[in-house]
Amino acid sequence: MIAFLGLGRMGVPMAGRLVTAGHKVIVWNRTPREMPGAEAAPSPAAAVAGADIVITMLSDPDAVSEVVRAALPGLRPGSVLVEMSTIGPDAVRRLRGLLPESVGLVDAPVLGSVGPAAEGTLAVLAGGRAEDLDRVSEVLRVFGAVHEAGGPGSGAATKLAVMSALVTAQAGLAETLAYADGLGVGRTALLDVLGATPLAGLAERLRPVVESGPFETRYALGLAAKDLRLATEGPGSHQTVTAAARDLLAGAVAAGLAGHDLTAVVPFAASRTTRTPTES
Repeated sequence: MIAFLGLGRMGVPMAGRLVTAGHKVIVWNRTPREMPGAEAAPSPAAAVAGADIVITMLSDPDAVSEVVRAALPGLRPGSVLVEMSTIGPDAVRRLRGLLPESVGLVDAPVLGSVGPAAEGTLAVLAGGRAEDLDRVSEVLRVFGAVHEAGGPGSGAATKLAVMSALVTAQAGLAETLAYADGLGVGRTALLDVLGATPLAGLAERLRPVVESGPFETRYALGLAAKDLRLATEGPGSHQTVTAAARDLLAGAVAAGLAGHDLTAVVPFAASRTTRTPTES
């Protein structure tokens, strides 16, 4: 039996994949929510009681810590907790400290948004002890391709490293589009040129918001801001470019855009630009 804790934008399609694959699934969500084919539990502890594998898919380190603490009374010796949120390696180490030694831990955040979650084509970045990874590898493959990153915490660390590149690049391109506006360069024309460069994929990701306006949230801007905050905290972080992107996204969150898709950073970056081609 699998317990799935967290039925947010990603949790719903991921739990649905488990049901479709034939697993017995018990779900819990802070705001009670039904999942076709799964049993809903009234609390985290009730959800995990009897579960061999427990999956958490939550918003941030604090939410994961709170929910796991609530689940502790129900965790079975010999079970494995699979933490699939983006919380960073420090939070994974703290999580290990909360769990009994008899409970295994795998950190397995994912790359991809709602569409790949529903299709089972996510990239799963898995870290943990070999024996724990072996026990959950079949289940993780339900979500997509599994990339074993190394020992405990390595999946979480890899996710932050990847996001520091991808989100920073998207924020940078948003500012480039704003800069091009100031020079009188059409956004669509610029995207067409970028389509012939190594940035083609990212340019196409931004094209809909440039040509049609904001669209359905796939990767919330607020979560992207959280990911970059995690990527730039700690004594070992010296990512100045990523820190600048973090600050840009923090400004967008402060402007009320946390629930919008990350591509909303494009109009936000434009709103901060006041230069015109005739200004020095």
